[in-house]
Amino acid sequence: MGLSKLVDKMKNHSVASVNAADPPVDAGKAPLKKQIYRARYNFGPNFGAVFVGEKWIFHLIFPEGAETELQAAEGNIKELGVDGAREKYENHWKSYVNDDDWAWLHDNGVTAIRLPIGYWNIDGGKYTKGTKFEKVAGVYKNSWDIIKKNYIEPAGRFDIGVLIDIHGLPFGANGNDHSGETNNGKAEFWSKSSAQSLIIDALKFLAGDIAQYENVAGIQIVNEAEFSDSATKQKKYYADAINAIRSVDKSVPVVISDGWWPDQWAKWVQENQDIGTTIGVVVDHHVYRCFDDKDKNKDPNQITQDLEGDLLTNLTEDGSGVDFMVGEWSCVLDGQLFSKAGLDPNDYGNSKRAEFASNYGAKVADLIFKRAGAGCYFWTYKFESGNGGEWDFRQQLHNAFSPPRISVPDENKFNELLENNFKAHSDYWNSQNPKEKYEHDRYKEGFTVAWNDNLEFAKQGSLLGRRQALKSARLKEHIDAKGKSKFLWEWEQGYDKGCEEFTNL
Repeated sequence: MGLSKLVDKMKNHSVASVNAADPPVDAGKAPLKKQIYRARYNFGPNFGAVFVGEKWIFHLIFPEGAETELQAAEGNIKELGVDGAREKYENHWKSYVNDDDWAWLHDNGVTAIRLPIGYWNIDGGKYTKGTKFEKVAGVYKNSWDIIKKNYIEPAGRFDIGVLIDIHGLPFGANGNDHSGETNNGKAEFWSKSSAQSLIIDALKFLAGDIAQYENVAGIQIVNEAEFSDSATKQKKYYADAINAIRSVDKSVPVVISDGWWPDQWAKWVQENQDIGTTIGVVVDHHVYRCFDDKDKNKDPNQITQDLEGDLLTNLTEDGSGVDFMVGEWSCVLDGQLFSKAGLDPNDYGNSKRAEFASNYGAKVADLIFKRAGAGCYFWTYKFESGNGGEWDFRQQLHNAFSPPRISVPDENKFNELLENNFKAHSDYWNSQNPKEKYEHDRYKEGFTVAWNDNLEFAKQGSLLGRRQALKSARLKEHIDAKGKSKFLWEWEQGYDKGCEEFTNL
């Protein structure tokens, strides 16, 4: 929803349920380096199967018969004892990534990685009481320190941000085993207030403990929340978790799951933000077209063509006021699609298959860039076997997709675009109502402010990502300087256009 359009709606509406965040930039100032990390368009991979084990990606920590992180920990303790199991895990955590990896990521345009962790890792297992991981917590005694010293700190040395993703919640935020524990297909986290209270305390600790690092790009409070028509329990947990984090860090982006219904959460964010304010939330949407039966029944060309109409579309007020990201995506298509195209689905080396997957991945990447300003994270970075095919970031990068190119345009280009767009805007609205006393200078100021914001990010080798949060902050500055008006929409249109023109370059 456009911020100026919220005025009438919000006059009698309390937004006290979710505390506002500090602006993502300081009033009238260029962004600081920490603010760049938190507000740029981030591009990179997930570090899957490190702290939340997935056997199909890295099987080395899984004893025979174990399928989840919890079962693996139990099996390793049985075979090796707590100390032996801890040593085995720590070798995996410490060897997964080194300075050569960080250098490669930096040199290949990666600006951030998403790091899935479990609640069992937070403060070395101290937030597992009353959960299934309580009995194995000793395995994770040093994991939190390793996360900081072997992941956040070295990433910072290479100007790479880290999104901390609480991927595993107690009793599961969804019915899948990738939450780290088997729950018989049930998402029991939402019905257990004690589990939610435990995590809210853990998030408060986490936010305070990592506030020292300027390269923490955000905190994700849930991964792939269970779909719900009313989402009553999710909304309560989200509000409580956000407020807990805000009590110790008023500006770190808080990432929530869209529960496979992006507009539900676009509306929720819009309803909790007044004009010129932001709650500092990024909505996470996952893009997979290889699991749903309706996708499996398409052919590769159709599924790629359909992305235009079904990836982050049909959002209330075009999602205005809401920053989205794509926390997981890949180039994977179901084997049935290749069969429909006359290919052997098991022939992974087929050049035509590679072309289909590449075209699909390229289209996803293009739409993410246009529609999910806070960035994207490919699933996943590396595999124990060395080659993950269409799931493999290192294999698909520069093949199916590439990082955004960044350049710093000269002042002449700005003047040209400002003049052309200002004239088009003024001529159109004057023709619509010649008697109206518009305030077109607000459009010009909005365009200029947006351009300068984008320019500052580009000068530091980044692209402005959380445009809606920046727009909100700059609109408040505009109102403080020029006062409210029924023509604030002109400033907003100018800001949007300035961002669009800069990005198009």
